[in-house]
Amino acid sequence: MIALLHEPYLPLIRRALLAVTPRGIARALDVGCGDGAKTHWLRECCTPDGLIIGLERDINVLGSAQGISQIVGDAINLPFADQTIDVIWCIAALALFSQPQQALAEMRRVLHPRGTLILLTAGEYWVRLRKHPLTVVQTLPPDIPLPPADGLGEEWTRLLRTAGFAQPQVRAYLLNGVAPAQAALLDSADLAAYINHTPFVSPIAEPEVHPVLFIVKA
Repeated sequence: MIALLHEPYLPLIRRALLAVTPRGIARALDVGCGDGAKTHWLRECCTPDGLIIGLERDINVLGSAQGISQIVGDAINLPFADQTIDVIWCIAALALFSQPQQALAEMRRVLHPRGTLILLTAGEYWVRLRKHPLTVVQTLPPDIPLPPADGLGEEWTRLLRTAGFAQPQVRAYLLNGVAPAQAALLDSADLAAYINHTPFVSPIAEPEVHPVLFIVKA
């Protein structure tokens, strides 16, 4: 998974994260921030005096990201008061925590009632790619607020519902260099409705393993 979080996919990852992140954030937290290389992207979504915090368990991993308050801490015991964080990012880190469910419970505890949690994960998945009409694909925006077809990514929405998050939403991006990266993973009926297009039926390929990026928002 780690290789999927670097070049040449960084521009897509950055855009996908920012597409679902609210603006005007006063307090943002990146849980499991590593060296903070992606944490600073949050600056685009914060108020001018907004606070960005990067939390990492391993002090040796923390970098020197300017404008970010970096602290050493554990995701299963977040050192913050209840309901004090507006937005939480957790980028490819949840599966690395010793107790993922406890980490989610902690994120929910510190998140403001109107706050937003955004998880990112990536890996190899069996998928059935759709071949939509080129005339449709060429009109699509780079980020599409639709879930993937065939229930892809449902394990993440179930995980968040179990943790108490009411309405998790998932987006999936195919990491093959073809834009828009979501298109081949979307159901044709959903896509036609989204773009207000006459219904069409796209050919569906046999299942194959492909690298997929998931963004889950709750």
